[in-house]
Amino acid sequence: MARSKHRRARQFATNSNLTLPGDKPDIDFLLRVTSTPIIEQCVVSPRQMRITGYISICAEYVAAVHDGTQPVTFIFFRLPFDETFVHYRARTGMNAYLKCDINTEQLHLTNSRELAISLNVRILGVKLARAYHSLPPHQCHPCFVNLFESSNPEVFTPTCRPELGTDQSHNQQTP
Repeated sequence: MARSKHRRARQFATNSNLTLPGDKPDIDFLLRVTSTPIIEQCVVSPRQMRITGYISICAEYVAAVHDGTQPVTFIFFRLPFDETFVHYRARTGMNAYLKCDINTEQLHLTNSRELAISLNVRILGVKLARAYHSLPPHQCHPCFVNLFESSNPEVFTPTCRPELGTDQSHNQQTP
């Protein structure tokens, strides 16, 4: 009889409003958003782990320019995080190997200069070892959100486009 292993996932949520810098053009509509959690440091202490890092967000959008062109523009953001988790096997003098991914990503284009994002980050596969054992670097998986729906490969329809005076949102959940 095969038994499945029960793995406990640690999760945390982060919410932020991302504003375009002044040198970037306004957003006409979003094409794609990629979010990748990066763990910079994991400090193991008695019965807990402190994880610090950031979430790298790359947004690809079509700029709203009035000269008749539709230039594609990229923008990068960094959302820092600092979380502490309880782990009953954690002891001083240990190293940790973590696997991390984004469970849920919700996007809301508030206006043509601001993007509200809500992320649920999941940390799996915690492996602890004594400090003299070397562990591989932390494994973090990106989350790709494509904001286009296309039934015809020749014509693309944006699913997230700001309309002035209305509040439209786009929620994307990853499996």
